[in-house]
Amino acid sequence: MIFRQLYEPISSTYTYLLGCRDTGRALLVDPVLPTWQRDLDEVNRLGLVLAFTLDTHIHADHITAALQLRQRVGSRIAAPAIDGLPCVDVGIEEGTSLRLGGITVDPLHTPGHTDGHFAYRCIDHGGDRLFSGDALLIDGCGRTDFQNGDATALYNSVTEKLFTLPDDVLVYPAHDYQH
Repeated sequence: MIFRQLYEPISSTYTYLLGCRDTGRALLVDPVLPTWQRDLDEVNRLGLVLAFTLDTHIHADHITAALQLRQRVGSRIAAPAIDGLPCVDVGIEEGTSLRLGGITVDPLHTPGHTDGHFAYRCIDHGGDRLFSGDALLIDGCGRTDFQNGDATALYNSVTEKLFTLPDDVLVYPAHDYQH
């Protein structure tokens, strides 16, 4: 897997680029609007074609660049089906994997920060990664005091889903507010 961690300083958001070496197809996890061109430039620099954008959730500090990227390069928008967004091409649901060549993306519904929040476990021959969105951050978790947040649901998502994953899974959060 080709992997890049990209940072947007205004919202302290990480966008993750995953690319399949065999197919040359790429996926951006949580692309944000201010940095869509930088992200697309990185995809192109690596000789990849952007096939999908994939959002963990959308709200005030996750203003997705998915539509902008689809308009520019024809990438497909994958996002939680529970949100019912009309622009989504692939509705993500727990139990239904998304495949990008040799990369398997397993969605984990992790409500609490928002009711439609998802984390994504990505597995390929090079390792096992979790893109935790705002369910699990560095030294904490996402807020639950707005936009359908629920502290009990978030606690259950973290303790019953994320903390039960194998210890060797590498965790990549959506933000680093200390950066």
